[in-house]
Amino acid sequence: MVSVTIEPADNGVVKVVYDDSVNGAGEEYISRKVYDFEEDPTKRNVVKFLDDLTLDLGIDIGSELDDYVVKITSDWGDPLAQNEEDIKKRISLLKEEIKKLQSYLK
Repeated sequence: MVSVTIEPADNGVVKVVYDDSVNGAGEEYISRKVYDFEEDPTKRNVVKFLDDLTLDLGIDIGSELDDYVVKITSDWGDPLAQNEEDIKKRISLLKEEIKKLQSYLK
């Protein structure tokens, strides 16, 4: 059986994965991973932690072949806190997404 334990740390969390029978062979496996959330303004480590956790727990979040898929991402908080270059890049990406969606209508 696989068990996942999450422990708080000063700067994030520690995830411990314990499997008492790896691949049904009866061998034990222990993995410890530290996720540092303190020095992470873009929240990439939080996204990585949640993504890894869904994988460890075997949660089916779907795939690109499904009608719906769960995506764990980070996004802007206050748009006014962004610089002009980031805003222009975001506009460009959104225009590309609109073109892609419009191509599905043809």
